[in-house]
Amino acid sequence: MTYAAKIPIENIYYLFCYAWNRFEEAQSIELGGSESPDLLNLLAKVLLRGTRVLLKRGLDREYRLTSDSLATVRGRIDLSSSIRMQSRRQKRLICEFDELSPDVLHNQILKASLKRLALSQSIERNLKHELLSLARRMSDVRDITLRRSDFERVCLHRNIAYYDLLLKVAALAYDSLLPDPVSGGYAFLDILRNERKMAVVFQDFVRNFYDIEQEALAVKPLSLAWQAIPISVTGAAQLPRMIVDVHLSSPNRAIIIDTKYYPEALQSYRDASSFRSAHLYQLFSYLRNAAASSADPKNIEGMLLYPWAHTSLRETYEIHGHKVTIATIDLAQSWKHVRSDLLSLIG
Repeated sequence: MTYAAKIPIENIYYLFCYAWNRFEEAQSIELGGSESPDLLNLLAKVLLRGTRVLLKRGLDREYRLTSDSLATVRGRIDLSSSIRMQSRRQKRLICEFDELSPDVLHNQILKASLKRLALSQSIERNLKHELLSLARRMSDVRDITLRRSDFERVCLHRNIAYYDLLLKVAALAYDSLLPDPVSGGYAFLDILRNERKMAVVFQDFVRNFYDIEQEALAVKPLSLAWQAIPISVTGAAQLPRMIVDVHLSSPNRAIIIDTKYYPEALQSYRDASSFRSAHLYQLFSYLRNAAASSADPKNIEGMLLYPWAHTSLRETYEIHGHKVTIATIDLAQSWKHVRSDLLSLIG
């Protein structure tokens, strides 16, 4: 069982929304008080409620070139086609004109996602009916065969930025479904078991959380170069730069946070528990190289941050003049307490 399996589904959703930097929009979508059995059913609820809001507001529309047979002139006359029609004694004109249409890629993706979710074996029966019913309401939007590349082709401008959260939810749902040749539908692939992907989500969540929820420290990217002097001159390769997961800073303080999405924050050797040495070495490398280029090295702090699984940690040391904290955050508790605990870590 992965650590993510122990986190409430609603908290998993919030985790992703912070990682996407869309937590504020996520809160505006009413999920109701009912619990979802898994992530896929929760995503279906989010898409249902969000798409209903879009339909009530009015789907985004763009001008599309349309060709039609008309009794009067509209737009540009397709002369050759109109002459052929006149030769058949039909007194009409073939005209080409621009018309506002909701048949645009982002609406096509949402409609396809609703129908795709409805075909999943894991979706609750009542949700399946609602998904198909809502898709039918989008009758002016063409059906497409949804591909992963479609999400990359969407271009949203500021006036329709509210689509972004729903498209990210739809993309997550897409990644969670695999075609099932036996049933002709889709089987649920629990991406929460993909710890490599969840490690990236956890890192982005922590970074964006501190960027949104506090103002005392600025959240900025930090790339560190090794404080090294080359001796050889072969030029075969270069030392890699060190990219810090999360960097918080103010004029008088800097914190380097290294996030670790591990089920166990401790290692065991001969029945004795200790912190993971490789993680400490990595954090210490960041601190040493950051201090070498800082005017006030002692103001640089380090933190190893794990999701809480079996051990609750909050230990602080001074190592070579740097404050170093090793802590866990319990994502299984209420979101109010998750928020409070994360803020207290940098207080």
